Amino acid sequence: MNIPKRLAICATATLMLVPTLGFAGSNIGDVSVSSCTTINCSTLSIPGDVISVPTLGFAGNFLINAYAGPGECVRFDLVTPTNPDMKLVVIAPNGTVYRNDDRSGADHRPLVTISSAPNDGWYTVHISEFSGAAITTNFELKYGCYSPGNPNCSTATPAL
Repeated sequence: MNIPKRLAICATATLMLVPTLGFAGSNIGDVSVSSCTTINCSTLSIPGDVISVPTLGFAGNFLINAYAGPGECVRFDLVTPTNPDMKLVVIAPNGTVYRNDDRSGADHRPLVTISSAPNDGWYTVHISEFSGAAITTNFELKYGCYSPGNPNCSTATPAL
């Protein structure tokens, strides 16, 4: 086979594969809508990393899509680390944005709770350093879906 024909086949195969790569492994669903009332009960524990290139000033982030049904209480709780200071942004399928930097003045771990999910679908979850600084850290995110009115969403994060 001649070189131009090989290049054409490789280019075609690459173009066919690229759209598929964006969907690989990014959707996580907690389909067990729970009625338990202890904080963070019945959650999925998601370990992850924010990896940056500090020497070049490139900030990193962590990005997943998490499923929620309409009207469900949804909780995203970054339980570790306590330092560095992280930010959590959740975007609903309809574009509504929920953002939290610090759950309280002394506690810099972010927590986003949506008392009544506006849509059935995938909620984009973005985790990074609060100011966009280039840091590298490991974390644990607790994600759970609960029945409406559940105490896990008693203090809802206001939509922006």
